[in-house]
Amino acid sequence: MFAYLEGIVSQIKDNFLVLDVKGIGFYLYIPPSLCKKLTVGKTYKIFTSFLLNSEVPALFGFLSEEDRELFELLISISGIGPKCGLALISELGYNGVVRGIKNEDTDTLGGVPGVGKKKAKKLILELKEKLAEIGESSQENVRLLTETLKKLGYNKKDIREAIEGIDMENNSLEDLIKISLKRLYKKDG
Repeated sequence: MFAYLEGIVSQIKDNFLVLDVKGIGFYLYIPPSLCKKLTVGKTYKIFTSFLLNSEVPALFGFLSEEDRELFELLISISGIGPKCGLALISELGYNGVVRGIKNEDTDTLGGVPGVGKKKAKKLILELKEKLAEIGESSQENVRLLTETLKKLGYNKKDIREAIEGIDMENNSLEDLIKISLKRLYKKDG
């Protein structure tokens, strides 16, 4: 229905925000990790996914098209609802979810609240082939970027948040490091 909405964030809670688009407040469910990245009063472009569950419409929002597409892929699996999709993206980020599925890592995927081993196995079974088309170069960039940031003293959580949503395939490793360091610097400052 809507590809994205651009407006001013007027309210943020644990799992939703209200985005004011020219005087209309849109209620968007978001991954909880996104709350830390947004500021009330600032303008954002939020990529949206519209769902009609039990005849109740709901909008879900993400900072990148990549996250939105992953969310839609996750919830296309029977038994994986929006809460589970948001939890996976919030806890593991785009790259973590893709890596967990490709590597058949049921411990990581199943460790996310609301997922469990059974759903993790189902995700792997149904999505591994679909995600195979995501380039190996992006996985290698994630690995090298993560190693570099670890050597600079950053913890796993900060690294995951800093690299979430970055285009791993279309940026050089040098550019990825610069982008990540800017994000980490903003967080510290």
